[in-house]
Amino acid sequence: MDSLKNLTILYVEDDDEVRENIAQSLSYFVKDVLSAGNGNDAFELYEKYPPDIIITDIDMPGMNGLELAARVREHDSFIPIVVITAYTTEEFLLDAVSLHLERYLVKPVTLAKLKESLESCYYKLKELNRITLKFSTGYTYNLTSNIMEDENGELITLQNKEKLLLELLLKNVDAVTYYSEIEDEIWKGEKLNRGSLKALILKLRKKLGKDSIVNENELGYRLRI
Repeated sequence: MDSLKNLTILYVEDDDEVRENIAQSLSYFVKDVLSAGNGNDAFELYEKYPPDIIITDIDMPGMNGLELAARVREHDSFIPIVVITAYTTEEFLLDAVSLHLERYLVKPVTLAKLKESLESCYYKLKELNRITLKFSTGYTYNLTSNIMEDENGELITLQNKEKLLLELLLKNVDAVTYYSEIEDEIWKGEKLNRGSLKALILKLRKKLGKDSIVNENELGYRLRI
């Protein structure tokens, strides 16, 4: 699911080997993985680098996973939280309900289950209109509403071709968007004008950052976020 490539995950697990392996696996699906070995460190990361989704083990020394979830909920009622647990008792399930957890996964957890949970979280974020990219210029772009704002929260109007090209580059994020694709999707059957395309790229770079869109050996362009 390419849409996951725009997400940042906070993953919390006290077992170093498990944490390293799962964090590496998650990195194949998402943009960034922040990892912590306990609830206290995780909450510090949450405050400093707000993630899109939290995945946490329950049984940890100090602040456990449910305590972490409860503390996060004091600040954010909607961020999707997935917990990994060995418990399926009625008491645990009641705690899970009260904290509005997105999913709970019973150990042992497979990579397929983790990816399925991420996809569920993504759709929740999309429904809540919370999937927003931030660029080096301070501008943000909401993937659900297709609204761009500057660093002060002022709306930025995108011309039709700017918007179409940005959406196409986002669809192929971190991969090459070939000239043929741009011609088909943006120029709609007309012959691609390289000069007009360069001018269009320049306009987007001013909004996203000069290094955000790179030319790939005359094959096309790639968006880096």
